[in-house]
Amino acid sequence: VRFISLAENVDSYKDPDSVSSIIVPITNVMNDQYCYQTSKKIRQVFDYKRRNGQYIGSFAPYGYIKDPKDKHQLIVDEDAAEIVKQIYALCLQGTTKRHISFYLNEHGVPSPTAYRRAKGLPVSSTSDDPMWGDRAIWNILTNPIYTGDLVQGRRRVKSYKVHEIEAVPEDEWVTVPDTHEAIIDKESFEKVQALLKRDTRSAPKSRELHLFSGFLRCADCGKAITRSQSGKNVYYACSTYKNRSRLACSMHSIKHNRLEAAVLFAIQQQVHLAVSYSELVARINSAPIKKSQSFRLDDLINTKERELAKVTRYKQSLYQDWKDGEITQQEYRTMKADYEQQSQRLSDILVRLTAERAELANGVDQEHPALVAFMKFENIDSLSREILIELIDHIKVYENGNISVRFKFADELRKIAEYIEINTTTDPAVAG
Repeated sequence: VRFISLAENVDSYKDPDSVSSIIVPITNVMNDQYCYQTSKKIRQVFDYKRRNGQYIGSFAPYGYIKDPKDKHQLIVDEDAAEIVKQIYALCLQGTTKRHISFYLNEHGVPSPTAYRRAKGLPVSSTSDDPMWGDRAIWNILTNPIYTGDLVQGRRRVKSYKVHEIEAVPEDEWVTVPDTHEAIIDKESFEKVQALLKRDTRSAPKSRELHLFSGFLRCADCGKAITRSQSGKNVYYACSTYKNRSRLACSMHSIKHNRLEAAVLFAIQQQVHLAVSYSELVARINSAPIKKSQSFRLDDLINTKERELAKVTRYKQSLYQDWKDGEITQQEYRTMKADYEQQSQRLSDILVRLTAERAELANGVDQEHPALVAFMKFENIDSLSREILIELIDHIKVYENGNISVRFKFADELRKIAEYIEINTTTDPAVAG
């Protein structure tokens, strides 16, 4: 084989030694290509396993161990799982991440690394901290794997050349639901995520988040309303006013007792409304008129479908009538335009009737999640952070000390109210 390179002035026939000057670069290129292809194939294998619900991590997450019969399957480690449950419970009670770690360390609970070592399980060479810390608590509280869903690909090595770890956007994570036994139910996990997203700053010595921490906003500047204490009096005021000046915003102050009573009353009213909605929905759904409306819509849809089919046949026959001389070209154009107009009108009616029938069929169930969320607190007589997290989006405090509560499920409750209004209008007997 003769190798010639004009750019490098290489000719293996005339000067065999000249080839040696480019052997190394060619070898490097070939090696680099080999590394690239190998890395690509490994990634493809890993992606395939992820999408098939196979766990591919080097170590099982704290709370789980790898199944001895299948290293790609996770099973619950009962001892560690109890600690995971305790961490979530403390978080939902309002304990800060820092004080959760303090609590575990004070009670002699081994950190994940120390626990693995004691169990004879493999550990990362870089993870040698025997104590719990904020990061370990955060990792456990934000990992959806504890709900029984296998979520992988949250981090990756940049490339086969750059061995740096980078975060992967959430929409690129690989999630396979229900691959293993859950330690935390999905509802509790979502509550914790909502809690972690809030601005929940607390005093340095405070072990727990205060009741309204992260929920209060200034109605004017939009900044956080923060807690203060003067002797035994606890009150809340605008953080802009406290941290900048009274020129930036006014105080927007409200006492804790008054705020707590007002929010409790607002929730009680919303619960009462949800109970009333549920009773009305049940009466609407069992009313005979709803069944007759369904039959009426079915008949209307069938009638309009037959009319549309008839118009379509007439329109299709027009061209042949014109060609056969039975109608003039002008009559053909006029009749064709008329049939097209009728066809469009009937199609629009069918779309509306079909949507109305689907809405009637779906309706609203008295066990709608928005109703159930409030009704389970039917006998509420005091507040907790867990209740606030589940029911309230935020609370605005106005300059005069008044408040407005933005509830979760507000859009759903409005649709339920519209459903009730429409159906009680068409059937007065339902309204009682």
